[in-house]
Amino acid sequence: MGGWIKKQFILLIGLAIAAAGIYIGAQAGVDYKDFPVIGARNAVWVLAQTMLLFAAFILAVPVFVMIIEITGYVKKDRRLDALAKDFARLLPISYSITAILGGLFTLVSYSLFPKFMNYMTAGFKPTYVVFAVLVFLESTAVYIYWTTWDRLQGDRKKQHIFLGVLLNVLGTLVMMVGNVWGSFHLSPAGVDAAGKIVDLREAVFNLTFWPINIHRFLANVSFGGFICAAYAAYKYLSSETDEERSHYDWMGYTGTFVGVATMILLPFAGYYFGMEIYRFNAQMGITFMGGALSKIWLLQAIVIAVIWLGVCYYLWIGLNRIPGSEKYKKIIPWISWGLIIAFAIWATPRAWVASLEDMAGGAHPIFGTVGIMAPKIAAVNFAIAGVILTFLFNKHAGRIIPEGRKGYIYLEWLVFLLIIAVNLVVLYYSYKVPSAQRIKLSIYTFIFMVPAIGLIYLLDGLLLKGSQRVGEIRWGNMPPRSQYALIAVAVSNVWAMALLGYGRAAARLNWHVYGALEDTSKYAGLPSMGNATMVISGITILFLVLIGVVFRFTGAEKGGVR
Repeated sequence: MGGWIKKQFILLIGLAIAAAGIYIGAQAGVDYKDFPVIGARNAVWVLAQTMLLFAAFILAVPVFVMIIEITGYVKKDRRLDALAKDFARLLPISYSITAILGGLFTLVSYSLFPKFMNYMTAGFKPTYVVFAVLVFLESTAVYIYWTTWDRLQGDRKKQHIFLGVLLNVLGTLVMMVGNVWGSFHLSPAGVDAAGKIVDLREAVFNLTFWPINIHRFLANVSFGGFICAAYAAYKYLSSETDEERSHYDWMGYTGTFVGVATMILLPFAGYYFGMEIYRFNAQMGITFMGGALSKIWLLQAIVIAVIWLGVCYYLWIGLNRIPGSEKYKKIIPWISWGLIIAFAIWATPRAWVASLEDMAGGAHPIFGTVGIMAPKIAAVNFAIAGVILTFLFNKHAGRIIPEGRKGYIYLEWLVFLLIIAVNLVVLYYSYKVPSAQRIKLSIYTFIFMVPAIGLIYLLDGLLLKGSQRVGEIRWGNMPPRSQYALIAVAVSNVWAMALLGYGRAAARLNWHVYGALEDTSKYAGLPSMGNATMVISGITILFLVLIGVVFRFTGAEKGGVR
């Protein structure tokens, strides 16, 4: 009980700080204030994005903890239950940090941008109350879920699983309420000609509400998986016994699998989000994807290339711990070259300005061919196929496949060949049709890829169900460079999350709420890309320091590996 009071006290501190900010904003009497040294925009930006990174983490971890715990219960595997508990160990401290960051963000936002924040309060006051209640319930659920893990075992395990489901429902609802405000900033609805909110229901269920929910949920789970893998890598490198290294090697692989399995779906969720932005306002869509913010997507391509190549590098090294994996190692060079070419196409700009003549031409005569969206979408799809293939090699390595199931292997290869063929055909015709038709072809590719990936996973599950291994996987037999790869992947993922958070907010240009409430402060408009990336890098460092504190204190807890 004392622990619950202590945890709720930290939450109440965060809520009190937030309430103080709302009061200060209401009494401000001015539209804007400034912040010393770094400026008002940067102060709010740093706090907002750091808070969102922690919020993403505490939403994601319970999702795969619940899945692992349920799997362990069904299979009656105590190792899976221990693995789930080790992931959940990261939650309590992370939640406390999130609560304090949320309070500070609210205080600073209302203090520095009272005009904007008071507008949001006036229109969304009921959702603020709902948010506070949900956060309180979620905090209570986190505490009960963690402290009852060992007590609710055996016949009472279903009760603990129910708590995990409840925690995930509450966490998802908290995310969705927050997304109400963020999506409204991009695509306001339910407002009159003066920009005043007159229909709360329409304002809540605006055009980008569901796309943001889907995209953020997938992104958050992927992010959480990679951060947990980095924690496992940290513990692996500091472990002193083979048993510890074996456990944290398995934990790192599981976190990586969660991160990649959901990240593979993110491009498609991103296409859906982008389509809805175009549908709301074509000019915003052009700005977002092909105008002032186009360089963001080139940076994104480079960072995601680092993430996916880092993951594949880790998995390729991991083949060495699996007996019977030798035949798959021969294909690695081909996959690596395919990924490099795909990412090079994805990161190629249409306009390569190296001289005034190039600037006048609009598009580079060579690079412009691969700089349009059609080849980039094909390249992303090929890269996704390469990453999936790498994971399948790790799953198939050392497996004895019964003769009667080998047909599933041919079906999987057939799906891969269809992916290649469909993307090549769409790419070919994309150069021969107008841009409007080209966009439709891209949508058809998206519609094809999602079920194709699902079919591959289904066929692979049927193929490997109940199959035997040549020998046991030698968990813990990984060189240090493999763990550094996991840490590099996590750091890159933090930077990518912060970059895309900036991109989504920057799409509004000089509007607090696009087309409804203009930003008239001295910070209206966009910072230069150089300044933006400096702030993003600062946010990344701040988050890594704070999550490092979580790692340090979590590892020293009673019951944890010291």
